[in-house]
Amino acid sequence: MTQGYSSLSNKSDIERAQIQYKQDPWYHRPIEWWKEQWNGDEHKSLINSRTGTFELPRRNTFRTVVTVVSIILGVLSLGVLASLAILNGKTNKRIPTAAETYILTHASANNTHQYLKQYASETHIAGSNNDKKQAEWTRDKFIEFGIDTEIATYWPLLNYPTQHRLAVVSGPKEFHYEASLTEDIVDEDPTSKEQNAVPAFHGYSKNGSATGPVVYANYGRPEDFEYLLKKGIRLNGTIALMRYGGIFRGLKVKAAEDYGCIGALIYSDPIDDGPVGKEDSKSSPAKAYPEGPWRSSSSIQRGSVLYLSLGTGDPLTPDEPATQNATRIKMEDTNVLPSIPSLPLSWKDALPLLKATQGHGVYRKNNWMGGLEGVDYFSGPSEGDVNMVNGVEYKITPIWNVIGRIEGSEEPDSAIILGNHRDSWVYGATDPSSGSATMLELARLFGELLKSGWRPKRTIILASWDGEEYGMVGSTEWAEEHKSWLSKNGAAYINVDLSVTGSHFSASASPSLSRLLYEVTQAVTDPNTGSSVYDAWNALPKPKDIVSNKPYVGQLGSGSDFVPFLDYLGIASVDMSFLGDYGVYHSNYDSIHWLEKFGDPTFKYHETMVKIWGLVALRLADDLIIPIHALDYTAELDRYVSILNKYSYPHVFPYLEKAVGKMAESAHIFHEELNKAEEQLTQYMSVSSEKVPVALKQSINSINKRLINLERGFLDPEGIKGRTWFKHVIYAPGLWTGYSSQVFPAIIDGLDSKNTDLTRHAEERAIKSILHGAKKLKREP
Repeated sequence: MTQGYSSLSNKSDIERAQIQYKQDPWYHRPIEWWKEQWNGDEHKSLINSRTGTFELPRRNTFRTVVTVVSIILGVLSLGVLASLAILNGKTNKRIPTAAETYILTHASANNTHQYLKQYASETHIAGSNNDKKQAEWTRDKFIEFGIDTEIATYWPLLNYPTQHRLAVVSGPKEFHYEASLTEDIVDEDPTSKEQNAVPAFHGYSKNGSATGPVVYANYGRPEDFEYLLKKGIRLNGTIALMRYGGIFRGLKVKAAEDYGCIGALIYSDPIDDGPVGKEDSKSSPAKAYPEGPWRSSSSIQRGSVLYLSLGTGDPLTPDEPATQNATRIKMEDTNVLPSIPSLPLSWKDALPLLKATQGHGVYRKNNWMGGLEGVDYFSGPSEGDVNMVNGVEYKITPIWNVIGRIEGSEEPDSAIILGNHRDSWVYGATDPSSGSATMLELARLFGELLKSGWRPKRTIILASWDGEEYGMVGSTEWAEEHKSWLSKNGAAYINVDLSVTGSHFSASASPSLSRLLYEVTQAVTDPNTGSSVYDAWNALPKPKDIVSNKPYVGQLGSGSDFVPFLDYLGIASVDMSFLGDYGVYHSNYDSIHWLEKFGDPTFKYHETMVKIWGLVALRLADDLIIPIHALDYTAELDRYVSILNKYSYPHVFPYLEKAVGKMAESAHIFHEELNKAEEQLTQYMSVSSEKVPVALKQSINSINKRLINLERGFLDPEGIKGRTWFKHVIYAPGLWTGYSSQVFPAIIDGLDSKNTDLTRHAEERAIKSILHGAKKLKREP
């Protein structure tokens, strides 16, 4: 057995327990007498041999008497405890099952540390030899743990860097400059010495070059370009210099393209994820790496520039899996790829360009100036020209998803899917290897449980995705290939991308799964505070418009592998992580050394994420009634309509509001039915599930089916006009934000385009889908 692993029980454990008993002090004797009276002769296995589920043994007389007295005392205190829980915004705690207890007591920080070293010791960009090697290693580990596993291969379009250049080539000689486009070596960080292991480039960027004056366009949002136009700044024929932040990088390139620019440069400004303005951070020094966790002057953020608010996955096979012999469209026929070249820059290489625009054009102080000294962030155009070269090779190349499957014992056709992507831009210690290591440790724990005789009621799928960094490619192609099966059987999707960059728990989720997150985080201890993760989470600041005594759960937008499951297939989803001060994103410095020094030195938060992920999965897979909550969803829908009415004022949406009201009525009726089933179930808590009456089982099966299908009701087969791959009427990435979520996206798109017909049509489609969702909750005749 691999070092650091521990099984459920073995001879050495028993021997240690016997030695401990001999050495126990006098007061352990009465405790042992109590255990004997309590247990009697009940030493049978807690595993039901016919169902493979954990069951409680029958009580003896002594236990029955004690239990009755305990129940009386418990009932007297229950009201007080429940009232306190409600006042504190907490849900009722429950006793962990045997499987949950095993996860809570056997998750290992050391194991996750060792797994992470395996993943992050070499670069593993999607489609590379190292990427394939790591896919095979992950598959072999899953199999070693006892999980049936296969590699699912797809052949998407990807690009790789061949050459690059950035230089100021004309104008005053003092401004001439040749950019290095490389990251400095950090002596204490071994992997930083491979400076060109993956040269700086953008995934899915246009192959080509451009020469022209530079215009500084702030965050590269449409409103930034509009401001420049209103101020009379020429944009046609220029190269846009934009800083990271505000919107997704690919949409910066799209905006530059739409406003007539011939090239795009995106740099990291020190005021954004660098050390400037970080003096208030309580957890780390306001210094650049390696003295602090923030981005240094030569650090470069790579990343995809796919137009991911228009579509996701392989650009050449929309709506179809990118199999080896798939029918593909031409690159020029897709609407998700840029038509101008782009490059990522460090702020060291951006500063000479800003010096070349100094005193030219316009500037503004509010939300326009960054943190670089010696420049005022004038717009330009620059006095001299800049030459940029982005040489990339496009090719159809294989990528490798690793899919592990633990077959369910009672509802094998209902699947709980756990996902993390494995590919990275460079070494990717935090993004994504912290999540990959977390998943591997969870797989090990599931394997140990399987050896003990446990098997989940519902099927659990462990997915190590590939190609996420380019645009959720691996997960999207798998979802498209298995669309029919997933539409019928996908119960929930739980995503962990980067698992840990700090100690602050963060989650975004379908509203129906928020309560599950609250319950699980109450059962897991936060390493730093010693209280629950829930309490530490609830102590974090909430958005200004959120008034709640519970922790904030965000809305799912884009940027990770939950997208195809929620937005395309209508499967309730969660994305979660522990966050902190993180300034090395997508750079050469996202390394083992950074993570050990700043992100999680003890790896206790990796261990904690294993526990949270494991309990979320177990409760979704094992609870008789799947913990999806329809009433919570309707409450959020009501809030979303209020947000929409404020956004669109004086236009209002009374019919949409009425449809949400109908949804709430259905949810309340459904909830009454669910409560009755739960009350009936309490009579059978201490017996095998085989003894539950057939009629009650059928009722529970019906309830579960309707809960699972609730999210499907919000899909519109038409999709959103102009980006029809997105089918969800409640959620999609914002058209001009990308990462962040937009509620009622098709309606907002219509409002923003000032298209009354489009807005009205989108409202009608949303109403139809919401009423369809309400119908999903109704009992079938």
